[in-house]
Parts: sequence; C-alpha cells; structure tokens
Amino acid sequence: MSPPSSISDSLANADWDSLAYALTTLNHGIEGDDAASKKLRAQLGMVRMIMSDEIRGWNGSGTIDLSFFIASVKTVHMMEREYNTRKVKNSEFLAFLKLLLYKFGKQRIKATKPLAIRAEFRKMKGVVENGHAPL
Repeated sequence: MSPPSSISDSLANADWDSLAYALTTLNHGIEGDDAASKKLRAQLGMVRMIMSDEIRGWNGSGTIDLSFFIASVKTVHMMEREYNTRKVKNSEFLAFLKLLLYKFGKQRIKATKPLAIRAEFRKMKGVVENGHAPL
C-alpha cells in the first residue's frame, strides 16, 4: 500500500467514525464574546452535531443522500463567507470541512424520490384496506 499523495487523499481513505470524532473535537477558531461571535459559534456547534451524527456509521455503504450533500455544500460555503468576513486566522476547522466535502464528493449520490415513495405507500395502503393484492 503506497502512502497518500495529499491530505485530501488521506482523508478520503479515513473511516467515517474517525471523521465524525474529528469533526466534534477540532477547534473552530472563533474568538470573542460579542453577539456575532456567539451566534457563529452556536451555528458551528449545530453544524458539528448534525454532520457528525449523520456520518457516524457510514462505513461500508459508499453512498450519500443528495439533500444532505447539497445542504453540506451550502453550509460550508456560508461558513467560509463568515470566516472571511470575520478574518479568522485559525481556519483549520474550515479546511477540515472543505476536505470533508471532498470526501462527500467521492460517494455515490443516493436520491430519494418522495413522489414515487408516496405512490408506493398508497398502493400498499389499498392492499391492506381492501384485503387483496393487486397481482
């Protein structure tokens, strides 16, 4: 096994449970006690909690839900704008989020089709209510 050629490659080979742990323990770098800093720290806390809960236990599936992927991309871009606006010097957390997005991009997209699922449930409801199968 050859060593990874870049940080993103080594992160791409890391297991999801380790990444979830790193996500919760990495320093976010936001300093200050003003209202804007507190709000940003609270937002980062929610991002940490939601993302780590979602990715914990993903080992083996190789898929990512489309809506989670899109929401993650939008959230990381919003955090990047906040970091740039506040001129945060310690941006390790932001770099980690970007690398995490890189790993998300390596997964197969899994899209759920709510209308198709709803139609299938209606069929099943009819079977249960009428007591016979459509076959």
